[in-house]
Amino acid sequence: MTLSLGVCFAVACYYWLCNIDLGSLGRIAMNPTIIGILFGAIYGDVVQGCILGASINVMYIAVAAVGANMPADDSLAACVAVPVALVSGLDVETAVLLAVPFGILGTFMDNARRMVNGVWNRRALKCAENLDFRGMALCNVVFSPLVQFAIRVPIVTAIMWGVSTSTSAILEVVPQWVMNAFSVVGGVLPGFGLMLCATFIGRNYLLPFLVAGFFLMHIIQMPMLAAAVFGFVIAYVYVQLAFPHQEGEEAFDLKGLLKSPEGSGYDGALSKKDVRNTAWRVMLLHRFGNSLEAMYGTGVGHAMTPVLRKLYAGKDEELKEALQRHLLPYISEMCLGNCIMGAATAMEEAIAAGDEGIDGEDVVMLKSSLMGPFAGFGDSLLYSTIAPLIRSIFLPFAMGGSVIAGLIMEPLVRVGACLAGDWSFRLGYKMGRRSIMALLKGGFMKKLMTGAGVMGMFMLGCMAASYCKLNIVFVATNAELGTEYVIQDMLNGIIPGLIPFIMLMATYWHFSRGGKYGILIIITLVAALVLSFLGIV
Repeated sequence: MTLSLGVCFAVACYYWLCNIDLGSLGRIAMNPTIIGILFGAIYGDVVQGCILGASINVMYIAVAAVGANMPADDSLAACVAVPVALVSGLDVETAVLLAVPFGILGTFMDNARRMVNGVWNRRALKCAENLDFRGMALCNVVFSPLVQFAIRVPIVTAIMWGVSTSTSAILEVVPQWVMNAFSVVGGVLPGFGLMLCATFIGRNYLLPFLVAGFFLMHIIQMPMLAAAVFGFVIAYVYVQLAFPHQEGEEAFDLKGLLKSPEGSGYDGALSKKDVRNTAWRVMLLHRFGNSLEAMYGTGVGHAMTPVLRKLYAGKDEELKEALQRHLLPYISEMCLGNCIMGAATAMEEAIAAGDEGIDGEDVVMLKSSLMGPFAGFGDSLLYSTIAPLIRSIFLPFAMGGSVIAGLIMEPLVRVGACLAGDWSFRLGYKMGRRSIMALLKGGFMKKLMTGAGVMGMFMLGCMAASYCKLNIVFVATNAELGTEYVIQDMLNGIIPGLIPFIMLMATYWHFSRGGKYGILIIITLVAALVLSFLGIV
């Protein structure tokens, strides 16, 4: 069975719609597990679709658009591999391997549309000069998606149709040892994704917690939920020991910080509704016009238009200047980092109210000086630590066929990130620049990130033990004694999981020194082909 040209076009359109990228919420539809469940429902095997999607998801467990650059396109990987696997009857390991090259291809298409999108930023600046608000909106939410359609849909349609029509014929002529090698590579690929996530956490002193999780899972074989509880306890104890309370140290007012910030110092020029609407507009619209020239500038400028129009009503020249400064290049993490835009909104309110102690250059300086620190903070805490931690709890259930776990996981990550962004924006609006810098440097944040890192590394080790498969099938024979020695059993008798562990540590070493994912895949595939031909794996 193959996919028709119409079905391939429909899949390509779904992929395009996903990548229009409605902020963090839009990325729910791009998640491989969600894609697997969707195509599984369409083809009548939702459980297998969930298993396929979740297995691909493990490779991309910590994928985040750091610096607006996607390291791999997990949505294209799943959009191609899952439907082809379902109609061709591919096993999970082969489907995972099939997904890899398309995950890499997607990054080239994303950079192509970002290169073209610079045109719309320049046009949006001209629209701002003419107070053409409709033109600014078109540049961000219409023209940019149309560029995506022209780049993504024809290419993905052709790929889908070519792969689906040739898969069955290829499988019939490929030798068994080659298929076995593909299966071996597919079995270790989840480990690559997990080790890449470990390097994103970026703290080598936490590596022992990954090792502990790996071997503890091999020895005890505990359920993943129990592993999460165990990891939380370890993280809590570690933080208490690593950061002992100093006498005279001022307690961190977490309750006061978490209280929803309210109010404004400028006679209520902006209502609570205005502030909240702006927070959500920034989070949802910033990535539409993502470009190599202005990064999120086009989307941020468009998102800020309603609040700026209200603040500068009747002041056309000041409005033009405000619109143009928010269309300037800008790049940061836009959920926890949304407090920057909250503070910028408060500064715009002050300028509009006639505060002579602040001007437009101060707004530009605020954004340019804080976007780097908050990009590092937000990406490290949210998308390299907390998000993988949540996924590591739910993915094992989804890989076991739990559709409910697959449906809950990514919405929990993304909706939670957006709620944090809503709170963060209002916090920045209330606190201002000095206070949010103090928050960023606060000891509580260091404790939080360390604790999340400990638990995250422990869970990565547990998942690696459960889902990274590499076995030695070679059997040594003593002809004189007539005895056979199963090498894998002998290794398990020494240290369970020794071979996968060595491979995982080599992978971690490769990534931690800047090694490329694609090069590692090639090396692993060549090694698997040689070892499979020799009958070792």
